[in-house]
Amino acid sequence: MIVVENLVKSYNATRVLHGVDHCQQRGEAVVLIGPSGCGKSTFLRCLNQLEVADAGSITIGDVTVTGGGPPRNAEERERQRRLRLRAGMVFQSFNLFPHLTVLQNVAEAPRFVKRMPRSQAEAAASALLAKVGLEEKAGAYPAQLSGGQQQRVAIARALAMEPEVMLFDEPTSALDPELRDEVLRVMRQLAEEGMTMIVVTHEMQFARDMADTILFFEGGRVLEAGSPEQIFTAPVHERTREFLRRASTR
Repeated sequence: MIVVENLVKSYNATRVLHGVDHCQQRGEAVVLIGPSGCGKSTFLRCLNQLEVADAGSITIGDVTVTGGGPPRNAEERERQRRLRLRAGMVFQSFNLFPHLTVLQNVAEAPRFVKRMPRSQAEAAASALLAKVGLEEKAGAYPAQLSGGQQQRVAIARALAMEPEVMLFDEPTSALDPELRDEVLRVMRQLAEEGMTMIVVTHEMQFARDMADTILFFEGGRVLEAGSPEQIFTAPVHERTREFLRRASTR
């Protein structure tokens, strides 16, 4: 489902990703862990083309884009568009439209990007709100919701585009523990249903419980990859062990 080869990304003179490779099967849940600033979020942003890599290639499903700068022609722009449609993304901040109701927030992209009729888009949005446990909030506005509820709406909004892959960039980092659990329950449900997922998180217990594979990032590289059992009980690298020791004391 996902193949990344030799992905390189720099900001001015600072190299953030140093030739990252990654291969992921359909239905697999991969969790990225590592210290802040190690390239995890940049990796996700390159996958759905919020950032364009300097070198390397990204394949999601049947679409491949290559690095080297912005699209240079109509064919490259179309490939970029198709790749973005395959990868839904949920961010740390909720980024909901404050002037739209919850239902409208979820239905907006299918209506205007996929040209879905309003009735069809809103019916699908209602079903997704039920999926994340918020059907009774369809007529509310984002300011009337808790942070956990807003993040669940953001997940429903990403799912509304029917992506093949879901990318989560520290989706619970701005939430207190009780609200965090609401969001983690929805993400666990998606994993159990077979959604292909990549999750950046500092929630070590969630990573241990949910991931099929864990990648430990350090300095813009994948320093270590393995099953949760291997990473958490017998990590190969001392740097991984040090990170997990510190994470366990938080």
